[in-house]
Amino acid sequence: MTVFEANVARIAVNNPGLAAQIRASSGGLLEIKESRNGMATATCGGRWVHSSYDPRQEAERWAEGHLAAWQPNETAVILGVGLLYHVEALCRRSGTDFRIAVVVPDVRELHDACRARDLGDWIGLVRWIVGDTGEAARALASFSQPLRLFTYAPAAGYHADSHAALEAALREALAARRGGRLHVAVVGPIYGGSLPIARYTVSALEQLGHRVTWIDHSFHHGSYGAMAQLSDGRHRQLLQGKFAELLSQWSLARVAEDPPDLILALAQAPLTLPALEHLRRKKFLTSMWFVENYRHLTYWQQVAGGYDYWFVIQQDRCQEALRWAGAKHIEYLPMAADPAVHRPMELSEAERREFGADVAFVGAGYANRRALLPRLISPEWTFKIWGNEWEGAAAVQPALQRGGARVDTETCVKIFNATAMNLNLHSHVGTGFDPEGDFVNPRTFELAACRAFQLVDRRSLLPNLFDSGQMATLTDEDGLASCLRTWRQEPEARRAMAQAAYDRTLREHTYAHRMKGLLARVGMGEPDRVGAILRGDRQAGRLAEQSRDCPELIPLLRQGPDTERVELRDLAARIKAKGATATLGREELLILLLDEHRADVRDLL
Repeated sequence: MTVFEANVARIAVNNPGLAAQIRASSGGLLEIKESRNGMATATCGGRWVHSSYDPRQEAERWAEGHLAAWQPNETAVILGVGLLYHVEALCRRSGTDFRIAVVVPDVRELHDACRARDLGDWIGLVRWIVGDTGEAARALASFSQPLRLFTYAPAAGYHADSHAALEAALREALAARRGGRLHVAVVGPIYGGSLPIARYTVSALEQLGHRVTWIDHSFHHGSYGAMAQLSDGRHRQLLQGKFAELLSQWSLARVAEDPPDLILALAQAPLTLPALEHLRRKKFLTSMWFVENYRHLTYWQQVAGGYDYWFVIQQDRCQEALRWAGAKHIEYLPMAADPAVHRPMELSEAERREFGADVAFVGAGYANRRALLPRLISPEWTFKIWGNEWEGAAAVQPALQRGGARVDTETCVKIFNATAMNLNLHSHVGTGFDPEGDFVNPRTFELAACRAFQLVDRRSLLPNLFDSGQMATLTDEDGLASCLRTWRQEPEARRAMAQAAYDRTLREHTYAHRMKGLLARVGMGEPDRVGAILRGDRQAGRLAEQSRDCPELIPLLRQGPDTERVELRDLAARIKAKGATATLGREELLILLLDEHRADVRDLL
């Protein structure tokens, strides 16, 4: 029997269908070569899949680096096939107590591995996940054990799109499950555009049933603003830096008093790198939703390595820059709308007179808006500009409302509802559209959630979020006025497009959708912490089922609903409620001891 037939025969014992696919495959995806030490190695597209010197030693180092995070109750899902040295190393090091699944995007690669070398009996321990992205995701989602993804980068790189789609499908499956209740601490900024987003985030998490500790730093805006009035720049910078450190310590104190499962900071939250490093030493899990343009606000460079997870509204270069700065896990997470706030409204006649117009723009007076908007002041239509920071922009004064006063969210929603054509021009320091325009601002989703028609400037990521029939886009700043003339003559088309964008937003683009995705991503990365809670493994009913060998604990767990989340401190409180004279079992005494240790650790913060 050849090496190829021996390997395929081993796979056929548990997966005859896959064995048949391997035999039917022509192979040839990998180019098999001989390494310096005489072992088989391979390249794909001119890149090495395994070491050209010692592939087995390289695989051993890879396996050793992943074993520390792997828990016995988890299934390791390996992305990257190659010649399977890394899978073999993981199997040998973990033994039979651990479960391993290998994703096979292309059977030709597994054919090449079977032909290249004797794989041994360990391949009988592996569960092979074959098929398109949907099939693979469904197969993995059906596993009863939590999943931990391990990526073998040299072999996974040439299936990057397939693996990304698989991870997205798995996150969607996890997000769709009704699981346990997380405790999330949301840390907001002192002021700025991410402050309302932090509030929408809190609302969405609560709507999803999670418990939220809202660390709101906006109360300190007055003090921070007073420091900005200092004429000496050195004093101003020193005091504002000290103030940020103080608020960091305040945040640490808040999470120490009631430790959360996850800390979620919004852009410009006052958490310094020393504070983040302290949280990491104390085993807190941290994440940042950076809802800013990374090219304009660059403070992320100082804290990139401090957060466990980054969620950003840009892709490609943004994520590459964060990796270079030390960020470990980076995920694209676009903006959204809050349908409880951004919504269609019935307006009175007085409100329609005040807020209505043929054309309107709401926003601050950035350079490109100062250059573009005066062109639209015309007797052809009524044009209103709302918002602040328009000082010195004499050309827009005929259209500027309320003397350039800031408008609150409720007023914005009324303007959106009352206006026939809402302009949505992303801010830019130049005089036209941003030539690097990529991310989609919150206003896009907010207008859509109001069922308001909008014209939005070109953004490279917009087609991923809205189809052409759902959003009217502006490709040329010089053609802005002519575009308005065209759409003004099409009221039915405007209403149809606004309705389509509204439906899509409620279906896919709310803050609840974003928080589901964020928590699912963290849950996949932390299956023994966040993932266990999201799956409901900490719920009373599930814990009671798992405690049959400890009957003393079952009455404690059954004191509330089966869906209630139960933690160590809850069990300790119930044991203490029995009274000082109660006779306690061994397990109950151990719970009290562990709870005392937990309290001591908290006090050390």
